Amino acid sequence: PTMQKCRDLMSSHVNAELLWASPREVLNLFQAQFSGCHIITMDHGLLEKLRFIGKDLNDFSVETVDMFYRDAKSSGFKI
Repeated sequence: PTMQKCRDLMSSHVNAELLWASPREVLNLFQAQFSGCHIITMDHGLLEKLRFIGKDLNDFSVETVDMFYRDAKSSGFKI
């Protein structure tokens, strides 16, 4: 809502662009787009996560559990 208000306040400044800086999560990309931001800065780590957009959440959950299982087995710890 704050960014939408900023966009509204600057609407009379035709050469101005609204910048969303330092997003912390992929959700911020969608929030920036929805609020009408012209520019969003994203670091490489967030850009890499964009490939997961639209991925089936059940598949993603299973892959994540498998990854944790493999990591735990490779650690060599025994309980």
